[in-house]
Amino acid sequence: MLDIDLTTVIFQVANFLILVVLLYFLLFKKILKRAENRKEELNQIRLTAEENLVESENMRSELENAINNFNINLEERISSAKSELEVTRQQMISEVKAEAEQIFLQTQDDVNLAQKQSLENFHLRIIEVALELSKKLLAGSTTVEIHENLIKQIIESVWEKGKKEMRQVETIRKSLANREPTLFVTTAQPINKELQGNIVRTFSALADKNINLEINQDVSLISGARIRLGDYIVENSLASKIAEIKDSVSEELKTLLNNEF
Repeated sequence: MLDIDLTTVIFQVANFLILVVLLYFLLFKKILKRAENRKEELNQIRLTAEENLVESENMRSELENAINNFNINLEERISSAKSELEVTRQQMISEVKAEAEQIFLQTQDDVNLAQKQSLENFHLRIIEVALELSKKLLAGSTTVEIHENLIKQIIESVWEKGKKEMRQVETIRKSLANREPTLFVTTAQPINKELQGNIVRTFSALADKNINLEINQDVSLISGARIRLGDYIVENSLASKIAEIKDSVSEELKTLLNNEF
């Protein structure tokens, strides 16, 4: 039969309980406390993580919205930029077309003007050559009678002026006051004494005073004469008539060219 010492058993149980209590307060309680703290920390971490997750979701949603808005704005800006670019392109095309048309019109005007000027110069040159040939032909064929008749026509025109244009005659006389005037006669051919006398008498009557006579010869007049008394000049020569014809033909030519262009 097993002999159990009750006192020993009780003492051992008491020691075990004491050891358990000591372990509980000295070791297990701290471990439980740490475990509790760790659980709270884990809970706090979980809550923080959940909050961060929610915030991350919110941020993701906001970022997606921002990206969508950015894409929308970008498309709108691209569309607006394309529209503005198209407007600018059309405007530039219109301006280039207008400038090209202006250049074309200006070039056409310049070409027409150059053509007109060239034709005018060509025709004038033809006229000049024709008149030069006429001068040479007349210089070789004009007679003394024609020469004297041209001078007589000057004398007759001066007498007519004395009868019909007294105001101009008075103006000529006033311009010759207080001086003895000289009558300058430039003649294409020599003139006889009788004709010289007629010239002097005619212009003396015009000036209402005696005048001096100075005669020079200029074959370029072809036939006839040019006479100057003070500021009054009168010419009746074939050269002057050819010059008048040239001026008249030139004006007619300009009129024709203006109508043509």
